[in-house]
Amino acid sequence: MKKIVGLTLSFLMLLPLVSHAGVSMDLVSRNTSGEETGRLNVLAQSDKIRMNDTNDGGRNSMIFLGDRFIVLDHEKKNYIVMDEAFISDVSAQMNDAMKEMEKQLASLPPEQRAMAEQMMKGQMGQMMGQKQEAPPPPRVESMGSGNWQDFDCERFAVYESGEKTQEVCAAGLNDIGGAAEMMQAFRGMAKFMRKMIESMPMRANPGMNPGELMDQIEGFPVHTIDYMNGEVAGESSLESVTEQDLDDGLFGVPDGYEREDPMLRR
Repeated sequence: MKKIVGLTLSFLMLLPLVSHAGVSMDLVSRNTSGEETGRLNVLAQSDKIRMNDTNDGGRNSMIFLGDRFIVLDHEKKNYIVMDEAFISDVSAQMNDAMKEMEKQLASLPPEQRAMAEQMMKGQMGQMMGQKQEAPPPPRVESMGSGNWQDFDCERFAVYESGEKTQEVCAAGLNDIGGAAEMMQAFRGMAKFMRKMIESMPMRANPGMNPGELMDQIEGFPVHTIDYMNGEVAGESSLESVTEQDLDDGLFGVPDGYEREDPMLRR
């Protein structure tokens, strides 16, 4: 599950605009040595998205249906649902844990309690839902025209907190084909993911909202170079796109799969 969530976040900016007919595409990430580190097959139709992690034998898939994620484990033939009810359950459990922690602290001698509270101040603040300062929006600068494989594209540099984090080569929408319907679904997906992150009672800095970057770059990225501390850290690219009619069953739970309580995985 963690792996496909990571791949999903890495490839958010590579989701295309697709038509009612549906689209299948392959996305690949590589390290600085050119070795493949991740591969994702994305199926999109109407307002639904399915992402298949084709590495590791294709064990996991994630489906987004507008108001929830469904994570499939094909090896175990089970699935979990991440929706608002899931977020509420996590919040309730974390709040119960916080109350128990406060109860234990109250039973300590004053000096030990003060020391423990000081050591845990940051973590307790997050668990209690204290608001953190929102990160500044990404800054995008044009780098002129360029190309990637058969695509002509516009090049952009992305900066976060003054540090360059990406170089993006974005092809024109007409060069990829499709309609604006999937873009609406993608915006809904980015919005829902942001809501999930911000609603968690114990959370780290949620980081950049991928929707913010999407709003600043016209077209969609066919090639992205990632930077860390001023050095190239890896790249991701669109490998293939095929427009085709997709069976609606691809966006549902397969027969015979059992629902699992995600809280039991903790």
